[in-house]
Amino acid sequence: MIEKNNILLICQKFKEKECGLVEFQKRIETSNFPEELVEFKQWILNELEEIRFTKLETNFYDYGLEIVNSIIKKLE
Repeated sequence: MIEKNNILLICQKFKEKECGLVEFQKRIETSNFPEELVEFKQWILNELEEIRFTKLETNFYDYGLEIVNSIIKKLE
């Protein structure tokens, strides 16, 4: 439960633009995900990598927000 709350807090910080996509990715990488969500974490990291290296930086927030919303939906 604590892990999920921490992940949701990271998502909220991204939504409120308190951190950018790169910082968001770093925070997710170092977050402890529940064992049943380890594959989901890998999916998130893969998606974030794809955004960082294939999309324009000006669009990072919009694409990142899609990932954040997926995370929130999965955890709530």
